[in-house]
Amino acid sequence: MSGNGPDATLVVGLHGVLDRHPWIDRVGAGAGLDEDVFGLAVKRAAAYAWSSTALTDPPADNLWDHHDADGDWTPDGRVRQLAWLHASLPRPLNLPGHKRRARRLPVLPVVTVLADALRRIGTVRLTGTHALVPLHRAGDARIELAEVADWFALADPAAAASLTVTVSAPPSVRLAARAAEVCAAARERTYRRMAVTVRKPAGVTAPGLARPLAGTVQAEGLRPALAFRCDVPEWSTDVAAWTTEVFADAVRAVTGLSGPVLVTVGHNGSEA
Repeated sequence: MSGNGPDATLVVGLHGVLDRHPWIDRVGAGAGLDEDVFGLAVKRAAAYAWSSTALTDPPADNLWDHHDADGDWTPDGRVRQLAWLHASLPRPLNLPGHKRRARRLPVLPVVTVLADALRRIGTVRLTGTHALVPLHRAGDARIELAEVADWFALADPAAAASLTVTVSAPPSVRLAARAAEVCAAARERTYRRMAVTVRKPAGVTAPGLARPLAGTVQAEGLRPALAFRCDVPEWSTDVAAWTTEVFADAVRAVTGLSGPVLVTVGHNGSEA
């Protein structure tokens, strides 16, 4: 669709260790398949009806349009950038006489598609995620985040985890000076299901991420501005997506920023 613009770019990456199923190569060869992240992500997104590459008239009302995807499946036991997806967020289709509110960022759907793709290939130990999100396309997510928070309350207390979250933004925004405001906004959006505290220095690096991150070119000009410690009920791809969206929405609400921000989420104790 037209009008996406550079600020409509979405890049999401999952990091960790992948142990391939011992049978995957044999079965893939027998079925005539040599699947990669892009092929699996496209198929899975279509299965959920979130994004389709099919040409239709009228065009499909995609949550995102695929640009590229890839991943590092090197079997050495080290933390790798296992899967990443580069997409653009199209403007939602408007029906005549009906103006739609801005969509919630499709962070969870993209993370779900990538996680499903990896689990089809092997067993995943997730250590971190990163997301370059276009706040210009981010609708107010407070209502949805309120509904999501109680989902995570139903977690095994023994599964509680500690995360490091960082936010990079254009220097002109002076986001570091508003750390307390963003922290308060994030707490409001987690409804007591996540403890959030400011970490210093702001340039601290989130653990569990394999660098360079996908989307480095699109994130050019962004600088580390905020870092937080987050205590969450569990560690999972769903929690990583939830945490990303909480901080993206908090920054949007506090600053009114319309450009991209980079949010990284790392499981404390992970080694890259």
